[in-house]
Amino acid sequence: MTEFAVAIDLGGTNIKAALVDRQGASFAPYLAPTGEDLSPAAVIERLAQVVELLRTRAVEQGNAKMIGVGLGCPGGVYPNRAVVSQSPNFPGWHDVNLRDPLEARLGLPVLLENDANVAALAEFQLGVGQGVDSMVLLTLGTGIGGGLILNGRIWQGAWGMAGEIGHITVEPDGPRCGCGNRGCLEALASGPALVRQAREGISRGEGHTLIRLIGGDINAITPQKIYEAALLDEELSVRLLNNSAKYIGIVIASVLNLLNIPLFAIGGGISAAFDLLGPQIRAEVRRRAYRVPAENVRIERAALGNDAGTLGAGLLVHQEFGGGTRRSET
Repeated sequence: MTEFAVAIDLGGTNIKAALVDRQGASFAPYLAPTGEDLSPAAVIERLAQVVELLRTRAVEQGNAKMIGVGLGCPGGVYPNRAVVSQSPNFPGWHDVNLRDPLEARLGLPVLLENDANVAALAEFQLGVGQGVDSMVLLTLGTGIGGGLILNGRIWQGAWGMAGEIGHITVEPDGPRCGCGNRGCLEALASGPALVRQAREGISRGEGHTLIRLIGGDINAITPQKIYEAALLDEELSVRLLNNSAKYIGIVIASVLNLLNIPLFAIGGGISAAFDLLGPQIRAEVRRRAYRVPAENVRIERAALGNDAGTLGAGLLVHQEFGGGTRRSET
């Protein structure tokens, strides 16, 4: 009999889901809008519908058993893996219990975890993290998330909000971050930060190649276009990516000195520029971290892409309810 977890990556725009077996294989992928009503009751109802749909699809797989539901959520999740403390994607959510109403509705055990944490678990079990005992995943996109694996398990911290690497301060008087602080890594190196900086450069008369690539429409600037302009050696775009790499390197060096983590994986949409970012990040780490960890740490692009969130949510269920999902150690 095949044991399946229903694995869900909950976003403010879309719900991504799949069936994940004990080996980390994914079946019956499903994508649907989260919906305009983002109240807890409406989201719980939508999640229940997704689980029921995938339960039906599991039956179609043949001799199948559902062992639980894993749910990756943006924001803080308490260590009990039941309650979302807060979420930037769901305004007004404070201490929202998703687990209990879903378990009552579905008759299945449910686990919640931060979305970057479950993505890190997937990279650890199935991706670039194979062969190490601990790692950090940075997700570079609209925000900068982080997941921390210590000795084979997600490190949640006392209040379930560990790993928020995007909210380490790197410029004390820097731009305001969405979290309310100033100068966070996210405020300086995320996708929106790069776009803002590119617009500022264009307003100063820079960025001619970037302007050509966007057809003169300043609203069409994206991190991808900045990357394309940098590949053409445009000074503004190269400088923006180098600055982003510098700030990422500063944060990695600090975490490396604190914990001696052997692997930092870079994921998210901006990781498409890793061929340019990677060497600069490594150089900054060598400048700032102690010699031995700086010379031995691996800084690599994550391997699983957009599937990491669902895979990790499923692996977490197998780890907790299915006798422990474990990769083969090398």
